[in-house]
Amino acid sequence: MIKMTDYLAAFLLGIVSSGHCLGMCGGLMVAAGFNTSKPRIAVGYNFGRLLTYMLLGLSFGALSALLPTNFIPVLKVISASLLILTSLYLLGINHWVNKVEIIGLPIWKIAKKSANHLLPIKSFPASILLGLLWGLIPCGLVYTALAFSLSQSSALGSSFIMLSFGLGTYPAMIGASLLAIRLRPWLTHPTIRTLLAILLFLFAITMLWTTIY
Repeated sequence: MIKMTDYLAAFLLGIVSSGHCLGMCGGLMVAAGFNTSKPRIAVGYNFGRLLTYMLLGLSFGALSALLPTNFIPVLKVISASLLILTSLYLLGINHWVNKVEIIGLPIWKIAKKSANHLLPIKSFPASILLGLLWGLIPCGLVYTALAFSLSQSSALGSSFIMLSFGLGTYPAMIGASLLAIRLRPWLTHPTIRTLLAILLFLFAITMLWTTIY
């Protein structure tokens, strides 16, 4: 059973990832032609991206469900450790969490070629397809959320965790599409980043404590 705190933690991770997402995807959305005159295109893109996150959670969750039950605590420890690294990244202490991005580079190279053929986006269905492909962009914070989703011990649970994560990024990404870079200074404000990092760190420590003890 998924605890509500897990949903909230995944949503929080999505919020704290928003500044990073804007840095990675902001330029791509401009290249795709997203602007205030095309709100449906922006919504379609982000909907497709959300679907990819859920499909990744569903796929990896199905694999984790095949593991022995006594392996679940190990996944939780790994997830909590990655959440701690994410909080340290937000505090500017280290950037280790970004090093895992190399894992997805081979798949992204293939997806990127297909995505480029869709540019510039001229229809709502094309924007959804682009979102599905761009959801595969290598991102250490997405991989952290995916690792966290594996601690749920079910494919459906993992999928909903990734849905919560994606929803956390949704407001900022929609805003980036429609309001250009106006949201980024707020999301990257040191005080806000520090507060969110501390909340994420406390949740990870609690998760470690309840898993080990």
